[in-house]
Amino acid sequence: MARILGRKGEKAQYGGEEMTVRSALDLNTLILIDANGEHHYASLAELEKEARGIPRDAVTHDDIRASKVEPWVKACKHLLDDQRHTKAEVEVAARSLGVSVSTVYRAVERWRLSGEAKDLPPPTRPGGRGKSRILPAIEAIIQEQLDKVLTKGGISKRKFLKDCRRAIDKAGFEVSPSTLRDRISSVPAYRMMKARKGGDAVARELDPLQGSYPNLSRPLQVVQIDHWKIDMEVVSNDRTRSVGRAWATIGICIWSRMIFGLNVGFDDPGNVPFGMMMINGMLSKDRVAEELDLEWDNPIRGRPEVIEMDNAREFTGKMAQLACANFGIHLKIRPVRKPHYGQYIERFNGTLAERFKDLPGATGANVVERQDKDPEKTAALTLSELTKLFWMMIDEYHNEVHTTIGMSPIEKYSGYFFGPNGQKHRPPETFVDDLDLRLNWYPVTYRTIQRYGIRIEHLDYYSEALEWLVRNRRDFGKVEIRQNPFDVRVIYVKHPDPRTEAGSAHKLDSADVRATDWIPVTVRQIGFPEASLFELRKAAKEALARKREPTPELLGSIIEEQQKLVDNAVKLTKEQQRRVARQEHHRRENLKSKKAEEQSKSANLAEPVAKPAPKPIIPASDPNELSSILAGISDADLEELVE
Repeated sequence: MARILGRKGEKAQYGGEEMTVRSALDLNTLILIDANGEHHYASLAELEKEARGIPRDAVTHDDIRASKVEPWVKACKHLLDDQRHTKAEVEVAARSLGVSVSTVYRAVERWRLSGEAKDLPPPTRPGGRGKSRILPAIEAIIQEQLDKVLTKGGISKRKFLKDCRRAIDKAGFEVSPSTLRDRISSVPAYRMMKARKGGDAVARELDPLQGSYPNLSRPLQVVQIDHWKIDMEVVSNDRTRSVGRAWATIGICIWSRMIFGLNVGFDDPGNVPFGMMMINGMLSKDRVAEELDLEWDNPIRGRPEVIEMDNAREFTGKMAQLACANFGIHLKIRPVRKPHYGQYIERFNGTLAERFKDLPGATGANVVERQDKDPEKTAALTLSELTKLFWMMIDEYHNEVHTTIGMSPIEKYSGYFFGPNGQKHRPPETFVDDLDLRLNWYPVTYRTIQRYGIRIEHLDYYSEALEWLVRNRRDFGKVEIRQNPFDVRVIYVKHPDPRTEAGSAHKLDSADVRATDWIPVTVRQIGFPEASLFELRKAAKEALARKREPTPELLGSIIEEQQKLVDNAVKLTKEQQRRVARQEHHRRENLKSKKAEEQSKSANLAEPVAKPAPKPIIPASDPNELSSILAGISDADLEELVE
């Protein structure tokens, strides 16, 4: 799984070069240092593209500094030799350039060290409105000395100022004393006391935060999650009929009140909406803005420390437990009969309900409000338009001042990482949208492997990659399987680790397999239609209603019949219209999953196998490809079919 941590000293690929992270300029930009010591400002969007295997043409250079080389060479030409020069000669160059004498002395010193004219002008200082103007090299020195203050029994503030000045002067830079005093003064009293005296001293001397969560001190420390049935009727994509109300799965960061993640769709509350919401929350929201053509500042991303929710089955199920354990997320169930523990997400849902009241298709939030409304006739928004409207409301919510926190959520979230004097905390990690990330949040099940492969939801799956597992199936029990909720033609089987099987009849060579491999396995039936889990289960119910065995052939036929109904959408009932709209939504989600899988392959994120396995793990084949299907059928299987 690819991640961009943004931690000082971490390596990152930028412009085809391996660079080192020096610090963060803001929530969306990192300062990198290349092998030559040059600094580069890299946006997270560009770094994420390179992590997905999309190379950048070239790194960004200091064009402003390069434009100043010619006037600096002209002004300092009489100083660029090995002779000693008087102060009056240096002052002539300083007046010509409009800088101080000391700046010219430092420029000449840089030229003598490198011998290159490009080093004469001083490096362009970073900064701008609301950003720090301190050079990254000076920032690193200040942060190093500040770390010595923020330790138990650390140096005093006076020694910090003295040591900083000495280290900065030694490095050939200069900074005003007021800048250093402002930096040490900007450290919050809570952080200063906790670092120097410990948590007990903070508890004794500083008042705790009031409310249900007195110990929250940072973003994503606790995220509350809930489902909400949107108070609005949605129309089909051709705008011919109303198809009913959609569901929203929402996560909110309690500390900052930022909306962590969102999923809008027709699926009832369950594993799939929950998983899609978590994927959306952990990833950068730039992809959402690009897909929906939005312009906003929505920097929230990363991994929550605690997820808090009600006692719904999808939150307490195996998928949620495995995924959260893998990411180190603690699952917390809200106490029964204590609604104030869910007040933040419930309050946000109430805010949304209030804003939906005057929109076309609004149903109202209660019986009284529904009396004067006819939402089926006034409905005007499709699911895609509703999703965009939802995000626009969230952006508005992020920029409104909240009385409980005394500022807007975006100000509180961004203010934790950056202040008027620069970076305060390391930015959150950035996850890359790849197959490895998505598999953690896909529905999970367990099956034993048989000679014919694996059977799930009345479908048989097999590929040559399963051959080793089929031969050694007696050495392990059930294997973990992840289902693509939007395309049942492929499943992902987790290769078991034979080293953990103490009771195996014989020892297996651990180099033959890798415990972390996910094997893509395709359905056996040739030409099985693309369908979601919802469509497959609906087809199985229809087959049983017809009192027929739900064979793969019959299920495929029923799914194709249901999909043909799209052509006759005007004549359909509301329930069928809703099914069509859900299928179209699933198709769009499946395109995102396929894109993530293709990017995973192009970036070559998986580690190479040390030794070749008996049969290599192959990518998922096209189910319409006859050769790939026949390759998975053994002679013994054919004999059983003939019998």
